[in-house]
Amino acid sequence: MKGQIIKSLKIIIPAGIGVYLTWYFISGLTQKDVDQTYNAIFEANYFWVILSLLLAVLSHMSRAYRWLFLLEPLGYKPRFSSSFYSVMSGYIINYTVPRSGEVARAGLLASAEDVPFEKGFATIIIERVIDVLMLGLVFLISGYLQINTDQFKEITETNDQSGFNWIWIIGGAGIVMGAVGLVLYIKVEKIRKFLNDKIKGFLEGLKSIWTMKKKWAFLLHTIFIWVCYVGMIWVAAQAFQETKNMPIECVFGAFIVGAAAIAILPGGLGAYPAWVTQVLFLYEIDFAAYGIFVWVIQTLLIVVLGLISLFIIQRRIKV
Repeated sequence: MKGQIIKSLKIIIPAGIGVYLTWYFISGLTQKDVDQTYNAIFEANYFWVILSLLLAVLSHMSRAYRWLFLLEPLGYKPRFSSSFYSVMSGYIINYTVPRSGEVARAGLLASAEDVPFEKGFATIIIERVIDVLMLGLVFLISGYLQINTDQFKEITETNDQSGFNWIWIIGGAGIVMGAVGLVLYIKVEKIRKFLNDKIKGFLEGLKSIWTMKKKWAFLLHTIFIWVCYVGMIWVAAQAFQETKNMPIECVFGAFIVGAAAIAILPGGLGAYPAWVTQVLFLYEIDFAAYGIFVWVIQTLLIVVLGLISLFIIQRRIKV
């Protein structure tokens, strides 16, 4: 009974937060924002919109192809199409039950290509290790770019120091949380064992990548995937007059907050357009339609490809 309640809360809480943020964001839109969004649909340069979606598709295909490099040393060579359909199906399933897509992805490939679930899932964990490292790298690049902007200097040099105080507050909160975490790690055996297992898996994942035969191809695909992710933000910006001159610092900032929204909530529901809009405001781009438009087209792409992929791969499942 307790387990069912916890599982239900894992679904209800993120979805509820997403719905609330969606309502909060929409209710805060001015008539100008609504008009901008309506006009954006008809005035967007769809050459750039389609190019942005093409980058998204290429990133998904590259991720599916990269997965094969991890499976090959284990003695399995599934079809690329099955890998792609499993990846896309996992994305759409994540929209229903948060963080369940990875499990479903491994399960679908196991059913369609006879790749043992536990081995397929282990390779997905390795992928996530690399994704965390890449996200960290992109975050560092974004932070470096932000530090050199006039916006950051204005915050740190403002007379009332309110912005600077917020930086200290956030930094202080991080230190306190780190200290609490360290105490829990030392005092609580279950937490210590859990973290040690995670760290061990992390290091083993890195080692397996370095020893694989096609490690350089794996790394090149990884770089390509993340270049596509960031590139989608810039390419989509070219579709509108208001954002076509978006500085690179803003591109990275929008990507980081968008990635955070997607990681926290199913598909970034509510948070993605709101947070991206706030980043644009920092760079004096008053165009809420951009965040809404980008989130909608990305979500539609995932939904369409995900449903098609789920339908096709289910027909391949061996009974």
